[in-house]
Amino acid sequence: AQLKPVHSTLASCSPMASPTATLGGRKVRTTADAPMPPDEALKLLKEGNTRFIKGEPTATRTNDKMRQELVDMGQAPHTAIIGCADSRAPLETIFDALPGDIFVLRNAGNTCTHAEGSMIGSLEFCVGALGTKMVMVLGHTACGAIKGATATHLQSKAGNKPQVTKALDALLQGLSVVAKKAADELGPGATEEQIVKRTITMNVFHSINFLLQYSSLIREKVASGEVEIQGGVYDLESGEVEFLGRCPTQDTLLKSGAALPPSLT
Repeated sequence: AQLKPVHSTLASCSPMASPTATLGGRKVRTTADAPMPPDEALKLLKEGNTRFIKGEPTATRTNDKMRQELVDMGQAPHTAIIGCADSRAPLETIFDALPGDIFVLRNAGNTCTHAEGSMIGSLEFCVGALGTKMVMVLGHTACGAIKGATATHLQSKAGNKPQVTKALDALLQGLSVVAKKAADELGPGATEEQIVKRTITMNVFHSINFLLQYSSLIREKVASGEVEIQGGVYDLESGEVEFLGRCPTQDTLLKSGAALPPSLT
């Protein structure tokens, strides 16, 4: 991350930088560009995903001038995305994005359950200092972390709660809370595969809930309409992103009074 405000003197007043470096009709976003409204950013994500699905990407190359602009003028990403660390779900590729387009945060399970200070703090920097208006939490099908969390829940339910002997165990236990909710919602006849599928979607909204509940900065910007937070699920087989929209409980969460994640209080 580039730790300087979007409108800092160094970022916006370089006489050598040109805002017009392009390649194949695409130009990099810098602080010379105005902040992009969330609906326009969402449109770019959808268009980029369509190009990716069709095998017609346009963000496959950069040049020296484009890279130099990002250095001289500074970054101004149109979207911040919290996604899974799974190597099969590379966010910039999925959305056919150039360097500087997307501010990316990734971990196993696209979650804020652990290291929440790092995830929320990074996102606060993006929507605050960098002026990004669109935030997305993106899960994906066949997520290994969610499969592990579901197995953890089912083992615990059967009276064989796994011991926590490493960080991964703690991560899966944290995510298993979402798997339990999914299993309860589906009922006793649900298969493990069905629970996994439902948990993937619910976990997207679980992460959005966490962002809204424990960041006063993000809450304020969402409440004012300055920032939009939406969810999505990427299909590993088709390449298509299902855009899920806002969290159903957003209005309630905007009333939260928490200023910091639990681990920081």
